[in-house]
Amino acid sequence: MIDKPFAYHKPSADGLIRITALRDEFSRVKRAIEEKCPESRQRAVAITELETAAMWAIKAVVFNDPESEVGTE
Repeated sequence: MIDKPFAYHKPSADGLIRITALRDEFSRVKRAIEEKCPESRQRAVAITELETAAMWAIKAVVFNDPESEVGTE
């Protein structure tokens, strides 16, 4: 049996709407970083950390959604 933190979580319809909105916002911030920051290690780290934040935000949506389906996919 796979423990809940490691299982696949299929988002509910509402969760999918929230995930899409989050992805749009994270994409907007990424574009702002690319436009306003010079190419550098710091810019690369900022984008990497933004990707990490997006991952955790999306996980927060599906992991805490009682209507999401937990499976093994």
